Amino acid sequence: MGLCGEKDDGLVHIPPGFNDFIPPVQGNSYSDPQYGCSITRLTNGKPQFNLAVHHQYSTISAVNQDDTLVMLTTEWGQGAVVDIAGRMVVDTHDFPAINSSNVPWSRDSANSFYYTNKNILYKGTISSHTVKSTALHTFAGYSNVAIPDQEDLSEDGNHLWIVGGTQAFLYSVSSGVTGVAVNVGSKDENCGWHKIQITPSNKMLVTWACNGIGNSRGQEIYSTDGTLYWHMFNNSLHTDVGRDLNSNEVAVVGRIPDTYRDACPSGGGADIIRVDSPHTVSCLVDTNWASAHISYRDSSQGWVAISFFDPDACPHYSCFNPQHLDPDWQSAWRRFYEEIILVKIDGSAVLRLAHHRSRSAEYYWAESRAAISRDGRYVVFDSNMNLANTGLNDYADVYLIKIR
Repeated sequence: MGLCGEKDDGLVHIPPGFNDFIPPVQGNSYSDPQYGCSITRLTNGKPQFNLAVHHQYSTISAVNQDDTLVMLTTEWGQGAVVDIAGRMVVDTHDFPAINSSNVPWSRDSANSFYYTNKNILYKGTISSHTVKSTALHTFAGYSNVAIPDQEDLSEDGNHLWIVGGTQAFLYSVSSGVTGVAVNVGSKDENCGWHKIQITPSNKMLVTWACNGIGNSRGQEIYSTDGTLYWHMFNNSLHTDVGRDLNSNEVAVVGRIPDTYRDACPSGGGADIIRVDSPHTVSCLVDTNWASAHISYRDSSQGWVAISFFDPDACPHYSCFNPQHLDPDWQSAWRRFYEEIILVKIDGSAVLRLAHHRSRSAEYYWAESRAAISRDGRYVVFDSNMNLANTGLNDYADVYLIKIR
């Protein structure tokens, strides 16, 4: 079965009907007017929740293991689950209480997911429209623990880095064993951790909350025994991890600003850097700018999803019309602006899937943060689709692209 979308022609494509496009009702689909991919609207946040609703992040698979369910989070941090046609499966009032909106899907059971509440790690299993929760481990000595931003379950389906207080430790689901603690400080405070991810070999990638050689460690990887494995960069940037087509562990990076020379000629785009020494770098896709989220959940097929967004404040090229949209927005548009693309991990192909149509400069969760499913069949993204008349100060809904 072929993939949807069009091969990159290197040209600028302004989204057709940018100011006139009306999204379908929840559960219905449309074909992207530029690239032809089928896109289903999964939510209608105003009547459903009276809140913005989104999936969690590009580095976490929103789609479950058998491609039937999608994990959602409201702006208030409540969990919910819909199927891939947008039908509600578990509403917010039936979803268990969570103290972290990181809720990764299991790999051994399509109806199961992991979450934390207080100092307990749970496995939740969906049955009909309810969730049966099983306590897996109580982390004594901590009042609260969390599956940290922005961590998916490990490649082997058996490990998570858990944060309790100012420490992070590797946890084995099957054995219940907790590894050596790493001091990561407090989230987003005093240069503590900002994001934590798990590599295919269960190492911990930490994105620290501040940058610069003098006061921060930028991005670093720690071994499973808690020792520093690799100081990646002095600055932090959007990164996901996986394996290349030769099974080498790699990081896909929004750009490489320091320490290692950016491999893309323009100094933007996305690079691939080997996790093992000597950390060779190659250009994945070149652009002359670098505001993008990276999603590489699909190591088996080798497709990376990249979603581009407007990093500036309104008025600008991706703002609501007419109140915030720059009158000269069309002249400001560049290749890949506000698009979702797929790139083969060896750089051999670039497919343009869709304009996400989100006015991404308006609101944090309007950045689409596209996340590819673990088997590469779907991409989930968020968009406000110019829905400025909802009566909400901020808004986002969830959409699903069928890739193949």
